[in-house]
Amino acid sequence: MFRLVGWKVIAGGSNRGFTGYQREPYLNSTERGLPYIKPEALTDIVVKQGRKGGQLVIHGNGDAAIDSILDSVGAAAKPGIDVKKLRIRIEHCSILHDDQIARIREYGVSPSFFINHVYYWGKAFRDDVFGLQKASLLARCASVEKAGITWTIHPDAPVTNFGTPHKIQTAVVRNLWKEPQFVLAPEERVSVETAIRAVTINAAWQCHSDHEIGSLEPGKLADFVILEREPHKVPAANIRKIRILQTWMDGRRVYAA
Repeated sequence: MFRLVGWKVIAGGSNRGFTGYQREPYLNSTERGLPYIKPEALTDIVVKQGRKGGQLVIHGNGDAAIDSILDSVGAAAKPGIDVKKLRIRIEHCSILHDDQIARIREYGVSPSFFINHVYYWGKAFRDDVFGLQKASLLARCASVEKAGITWTIHPDAPVTNFGTPHKIQTAVVRNLWKEPQFVLAPEERVSVETAIRAVTINAAWQCHSDHEIGSLEPGKLADFVILEREPHKVPAANIRKIRILQTWMDGRRVYAA
């Protein structure tokens, strides 16, 4: 049930803690946060692990932190390391610009968005941390999907609770907990089907496990859930209320409501 899939590296702090590394200062501030690792040290790690063929999962909060990650991946690609094969992941990947999306696609990097940033902290990011324009660069699911990039969403548990239906709903609706009628960056909403892929086959691909899990097909492990209702057929705002009736792993029922 456990395996070692790679290394995690912290390249940027917490945006809502004002330590995420930014290109420009935070709202009403002169501070830009800080890099948690020097760029040259991060490059050394990416090159070293890349030569071994090991996957890297790099925590990136803030656009400057993401710049540093992409610079390191680019440096690893120069000596001939097949960075696309590594499926390097940017964890959280918060505050993402168009130029960075282009580089992510070029290097075959894969974002895993902390989607609950939008729901639980969207109002704080808009009003206190970044302002509306920059807050709208959170969890750019639709933009990376349109660019043909493989991406996922996660809850960063225990920062927020596990709950896959809630994650799917947030990616589809993008409303705010403190202000339910407000939609943050409506252009970044995705379809229910796209959000489901983000938590199934895309997640398996990110973990180099798409040959065995992530989709229901012959030859793969029979890991699946049975839901109370069809996610495509309920109002989008009610997806998180769907109950999980059964959970199966490797063809065995391990949970029943």
